[in-house]
Amino acid sequence: MPYLQPAELEAIFPELIALLQDELGDDLRGILATGSYIHGTPGPTSDLDVHVVIASPRRRRKNIMFKGLEIEMFLNPAEQIRCYMAEDKERGIDQHMFAFGRAIYDPHGVIAELQREAHQLWEAGPPRLPVDRTWYPRYILADLLRDIEDLDGDEEASYLLIAHTVESILHTHYTLHHRWPAKPKRLLSHLASWDAETAALARNTLKPGTLTTQRQALRQLAEHVLAPIGGLMPLEWSIEWGPLG
Repeated sequence: MPYLQPAELEAIFPELIALLQDELGDDLRGILATGSYIHGTPGPTSDLDVHVVIASPRRRRKNIMFKGLEIEMFLNPAEQIRCYMAEDKERGIDQHMFAFGRAIYDPHGVIAELQREAHQLWEAGPPRLPVDRTWYPRYILADLLRDIEDLDGDEEASYLLIAHTVESILHTHYTLHHRWPAKPKRLLSHLASWDAETAALARNTLKPGTLTTQRQALRQLAEHVLAPIGGLMPLEWSIEWGPLG
């Protein structure tokens, strides 16, 4: 499906607002549009993400086709949106949606308030990895590499696990650098914008090739990312005693 031009998108907004006003009446508090259309990067399959803020204590999600455009709607009261942003400490999805989205209907100022809060959370970044937890990604990634070695006779399972391990390594990399991760389809290009070396290593790992070559590239990527916290975990290791709970 060809994506809409900016003028066509603008023409839809008043009609979408009217549709939601008819459906929700006084329960409607505000509307925010976000996603690739709002960011100026739509593709052939792009939809429009729309957050609908309501007054009543209920929530709903739905997908509709409206004027030839796929619209994914998230209907929540403001406090529920705040809960989503407070609970999401790894991906920052709702923080990003509100921080960089566009208010298309905000008579009560609730969208503007949520956007200010989202900007603050986005700028603060995800939680830093505690020093006493740096052992964990070292252990997990070393274990994944050993699992791949165990799959020597199963190419399909090996390729699946290699892709999963690359994703885990890059997630660790973002965490160590106190950065919110990008969506999977933009992850490599986003990574290249601030760390070209690691992005090149990741792309090299994902290139078609022999399993031996890919395993070697994967280990190189893992060692590179984990170098600041001690590299891959050796076979023998331990952590200090700690309390229960």
